[in-house]
Amino acid sequence: MAAGGDRQRRGRLGEEMAATALAMAGWIIVARNHRILGLEIDLLARDPSWQLVAVEVRRRGTVGDSSPLQLLGARKSAALRRQRDALPALDRVDLLLVLGPDGNERLRLIRGMA
Repeated sequence: MAAGGDRQRRGRLGEEMAATALAMAGWIIVARNHRILGLEIDLLARDPSWQLVAVEVRRRGTVGDSSPLQLLGARKSAALRRQRDALPALDRVDLLLVLGPDGNERLRLIRGMA
């Protein structure tokens, strides 16, 4: 499989892991890969307190000393702010990191990225 195809497959698996973990924690997944104004929201969900949250899922082997903003980059951070502004009912944007090698992943939720 080509490197790009493997990356897409790992990304889809990361999103699936994220959705499953959130659902097990009491979140309700409203939509996956939702498009608004040309932007894609990986997961649109209601958290246990019923807030509407856009969840950006990022799969990484490691993050090292990188901050969440560095992991996203300036362009993606700006896109997340546009998503928030384009969807007035949205309460916040979270980042969910899927970290570690295949078969030994761990998840880290960072609330309020945008």
